[in-house]
Amino acid sequence: MNIYLISDELTSCSLCLENNLTVKEFWFILQKKRPSMLFVESAWKGYKNRWKYKIASYPNHTNEKLIRLVEKSKDKGIPTVFWNKEDGVHFDRFIDSAKHFDHVFTVDENSISKYKAVMGENASINTLMFAVQPKIHSFSGFNFKYNSANFVGSYSRHIHDIRRKWQNSLFKNALESGLGLVVFDRNSNRKSQNYRYPNIDDIKIYPAISYYETSSIYKDYLVSLNVNTVIDSPTMFSRRLIEIMACGGIAVTTPSLSVNTLFNEYCHIVHSEEEMYDLFNRLKYGPTNSDLERARSAAEYVANNHTWRHRLKQIIDVVKLR
Repeated sequence: MNIYLISDELTSCSLCLENNLTVKEFWFILQKKRPSMLFVESAWKGYKNRWKYKIASYPNHTNEKLIRLVEKSKDKGIPTVFWNKEDGVHFDRFIDSAKHFDHVFTVDENSISKYKAVMGENASINTLMFAVQPKIHSFSGFNFKYNSANFVGSYSRHIHDIRRKWQNSLFKNALESGLGLVVFDRNSNRKSQNYRYPNIDDIKIYPAISYYETSSIYKDYLVSLNVNTVIDSPTMFSRRLIEIMACGGIAVTTPSLSVNTLFNEYCHIVHSEEEMYDLFNRLKYGPTNSDLERARSAAEYVANNHTWRHRLKQIIDVVKLR
């Protein structure tokens, strides 16, 4: 299958490694050959920042370039697919682009009715959850090097208040329990103080790492922390969570509807600071056989249900590419 792709780095890295898939990030070479589709995600920047402010809605910026591309694809008989990976939070930011596509997929099942309210009841709107690329995130046995916790991701002082409170609680208890914590700051290159982590004693903060390096972090550190921005969706969860589990990491996560429903058996879900402290205080001495079996089962579950191979099949079935 041939995909003309516009996406941010994480999705691009994953799809470019998928077998039997040709991914082209240069939209201007559109040609109708083999089964093809235009696949656009809710990208903030896109390839080499070429799509910054051109997909998401911002004042004084238009999405005319994207609309022309969609129209060109349709003229050539190439199906157009939009995937909003930011739903639950950023529906309004992307709906003006999404509504021009033949098919819309969303990570949040709750958002389907919103799309149909704009695009019509008969519009092709479906759920497409996050996925892992096994060539990046997969289980290769247990070999933890550090009996401490890690967090790979961002921190926001100005938005996502509930998420930030959960982060603060996880960080505090990881440190106070003696487990320890290292952070890899996804936004280390951003200058705004809105994205700076709090100044907490003993927390070790490192610059952003590449997407390919995250698997080593989840395998090297005994505990991998996760927080969820959207907590009321049956299908939206942090991509980081399934990446941790795919690697056989011991995932400790805050609760959400999707996590409670889909992954309750495969990760530690903590609901209070007391639960966090007690769990971290135990794990600092090393994992039990039960911890390892849970992590092993999680890796198997993700590999069997939540890879890009599974998601692409969903898309193909809806778009009817053959």
